[in-house]
Amino acid sequence: MRNRAPFSIVVLLLTLQSCALGPDYQRPNLDMPATFRNGKPGMSADSFGDLHWQSVYPDPTVQILIEEALTAAPDLLLAEARVREAEAAAGVVRADLFPQVGLSFTTTPTARPPGEHFAATYTGGVGINWAIDLWGRLRRADEAARASLMAEEETRRGVVTSLIADVAGRYYQLIAERDAYHVAMRTAANQRDALHLIIRLSDAGISSAAEVRQQEVALAETEASLPTLRRKIATSENSLSILLGRIPGAIPIETPSPPQLPEAIPPGLPSRLLERRPDLRAAEQQLVAANAKVGEAKALFFPDLSLTGFFGGVSSHAKEVLKGDAATITTLGADVLQPLFAGGLYVYNYHTALARLDEALLEYRKRVLAALAEVATALTDYLEAGELLAVQARRVFSARESLRLAEQRYRSGVISFIEVLDAQRQLFAAETEQVDSVFERRLALIRIYLALGGGWEEPGPSGGDPAMEKTSAISPAE
Repeated sequence: MRNRAPFSIVVLLLTLQSCALGPDYQRPNLDMPATFRNGKPGMSADSFGDLHWQSVYPDPTVQILIEEALTAAPDLLLAEARVREAEAAAGVVRADLFPQVGLSFTTTPTARPPGEHFAATYTGGVGINWAIDLWGRLRRADEAARASLMAEEETRRGVVTSLIADVAGRYYQLIAERDAYHVAMRTAANQRDALHLIIRLSDAGISSAAEVRQQEVALAETEASLPTLRRKIATSENSLSILLGRIPGAIPIETPSPPQLPEAIPPGLPSRLLERRPDLRAAEQQLVAANAKVGEAKALFFPDLSLTGFFGGVSSHAKEVLKGDAATITTLGADVLQPLFAGGLYVYNYHTALARLDEALLEYRKRVLAALAEVATALTDYLEAGELLAVQARRVFSARESLRLAEQRYRSGVISFIEVLDAQRQLFAAETEQVDSVFERRLALIRIYLALGGGWEEPGPSGGDPAMEKTSAISPAE
């Protein structure tokens, strides 16, 4: 009857591998609030972040730029390379779970009396070494490596959301700077026309030379702002080019239609940030990895067991071994190593893993708090920017009327030219700040979408936005 003991031992060891030391991961209790700051109880779970980025940024030009960035942006390509690196590293760690099999051929010299010919023993065959993961050390290491891989993937998604926000922000900044430049050019042209009129009035003896000089100063002040505005435009174009992976240069942009911005933005439930924001998902995966590292460090206190085997032949002639005619040898054994003293190495290693787990937990909680603050701040900024934009619109209307009336009163000789100059400056300032207000409103919308974790998900199979029905409450407002 054959001896089944070795086979039984192997089966027993494989069964014992089902256990793993260390705590299994559980998401910590974060005590998330029911609503964001200034939110109303019972708000819908629908979130503005569920929209696909093409629905948030309908401008065809910005869509083309974002699509280009998602293809060639250096930051995204770098993030994708890091994901591939983490994937390979996880494969390296996982390989330790499987038997290592290799071919070997060795020569052992045989002692002979002086004068006799050299002789040797040749051994060749297949060797197997299998680390039996009794305590789960290798499985915890594999769990940590897979969590690190997922963290890198979430980091890549975070780069996608940030890249979309950066491209949109740079695009609208460039639009704002060009609009400000056009305001300055239009103001300079109007001042130039006014200067020609005052010169004619001065030649006719109606206006004084002082008024001519005053208008020349006002025109020079406006023209002096043009080089600074052109420099800002060039800087923004260069920054946007780098985001797109282009050589810095001019970026042609058509004049966009007036901004269609929603009056109210549903942020959804705060708890959904844990699933939506890539940075929070990455931080949680880092917490999972740190938790698994604790189990890996704990397993080092216990015996390390591995099975070794060799199947092959041995002969004093190499040809017999290579042809398979040599005497067959088969060995199967186990190696056990129990650490006894290492100068506190394993204890310190375990305490290090525990400390890193605490750090990862604190970092996760910190990022969650920061995410809640970012959403609350962005919502407030958007609300206040909307009110400011309405005020600036009234201001521009009043400033234009003020300049028109001042020019009429000046021609009628009722007021001095100083009041006309003051009205020109007020209109220039009002139109410039209105451009800034439009940009701030757009930028606040971008920040809300980014803070809610929007932008990294792909459209549904039909090509449409899978979240459009859920977010139908978001309607553009004039």
